[in-house]
Amino acid sequence: MGLKPSTYPAHENGQNQFEEDAAKLYGKTFGASWVWLLVGTGSWEPSPEDLALYSSMESAKGPAKKPPSNASFPPRFQKFPDGTVPLMGQTVGGPNGKFVLNGQEVARVFCPPDLAGIEGAYAVQVYGTSMEPKFEAGETVWLHPYAPVRSGDYVVAQILGDDGEPPESYIKQFVSQSSKVLRLKQFNPEEGESADMEFDADKVFSVHKIVFHALV
Repeated sequence: MGLKPSTYPAHENGQNQFEEDAAKLYGKTFGASWVWLLVGTGSWEPSPEDLALYSSMESAKGPAKKPPSNASFPPRFQKFPDGTVPLMGQTVGGPNGKFVLNGQEVARVFCPPDLAGIEGAYAVQVYGTSMEPKFEAGETVWLHPYAPVRSGDYVVAQILGDDGEPPESYIKQFVSQSSKVLRLKQFNPEEGESADMEFDADKVFSVHKIVFHALV
């Protein structure tokens, strides 16, 4: 009714003086005669004059106000940076979603906010299905080469090959790394493969954190 929560009970218990304007408001709200509410005599049913008055009160209110948003925090638009990062080329590797980064830039893709101004940031495409449902084959992931990596983070790990072979790359979940071993985890290993993967620490070339992913 547009009243403070304390006003109605104050009128009801006689704490506040009950005046004509309040009687008309309550009469309209409850479908009663405002005179009957005010003085307690006559019929409680609204007269034709009362109904006409209530109708004019409705039209005088003007358009209904838009209810306030129930969002605790209004959504905030954040523009992506105008820059781009390189999408690095790769060749198909083999089991466990292994692939080889060939060092070539095959395209430029947009730069997400977490990588704005980060020198050396890059992106690669997901190969294989070993990390489904987290990452799908063909999806693009963006890497921060300097961000600290913690247990549970998703990473691209490059592992040195034997006899001068290029590093093998894996998109996995980081478990732990010590002076002796790097431990990774995959979600959807192929038959005969293990979900847990271990590599000798001296074979680890790099472990870069994934900070964004999307189908592009």
